[in-house]
Amino acid sequence: MQEIAVDQPIPMADQPWNWELSHEPLIKESGESLINASFYPEKVLAYPAYFYQGITGAIPPIFIRQTVYDKLVAAAANLPTGYKFVLFDVWRSNETQQSLFDTLKNQLGTLYPDLSAADLTAKTLITVAPPSSDPKKPSPHHTGGAVDLAIVDQTGHLLDFGTPFDDHTEMARTSYFEEKLASGTLTDEETLMLTNRRLLYHLMTNVGFTNYTDEWWHYDYGNQNWAWKSGSEFAIYGPTKPKFPWRDPFEK
Repeated sequence: MQEIAVDQPIPMADQPWNWELSHEPLIKESGESLINASFYPEKVLAYPAYFYQGITGAIPPIFIRQTVYDKLVAAAANLPTGYKFVLFDVWRSNETQQSLFDTLKNQLGTLYPDLSAADLTAKTLITVAPPSSDPKKPSPHHTGGAVDLAIVDQTGHLLDFGTPFDDHTEMARTSYFEEKLASGTLTDEETLMLTNRRLLYHLMTNVGFTNYTDEWWHYDYGNQNWAWKSGSEFAIYGPTKPKFPWRDPFEK
């Protein structure tokens, strides 16, 4: 077990996230399969958030690329004693991606009625990647290489990261509390939130994941997000879907 240095800050992004740039890396598909991520409850719990919320196309199992799962298990080995990861979402169908995008856009349109159409789309894109059927520019989750997760303690309580999963305010930005600390002081409660974000960040990045800077819960490996952030020559995961022996539930 490796001790995670939570005194080390999360790097602050020097530029806003750019979806066009994140889709620039070429994809050399590895052909690696998706597997079910639900079989290691001692360290990794599955909570399929979108299925429970009735989002169109969401299914109960959480599917993940094999190597991404292996890296997640490696990260879990360095969790504090009794702590576990909780997976909210990994692989996502295009149908679910479109539903999430449309749902959030409608919600934000109600909250911010004065936004222009372009500004409303831009605000939606902070939280939900653009839906895409282009095999050269898949949404990150449709590759099976994007992981949404948090941590629970030894009693099953979710650590406080400052916002809920899928929060769409600026507080969801991974480095939000780092930025606040740099310009002043934090309360004891905010310091705990900062420490929890650092724990998750260093657990994941130490084994090769990269972070989507606007969401403390979102990490990537193998997809175009990861290739862009890590400087890899190419991505190894493109669009994919689970394989089923009898009937494909995504075939209409």
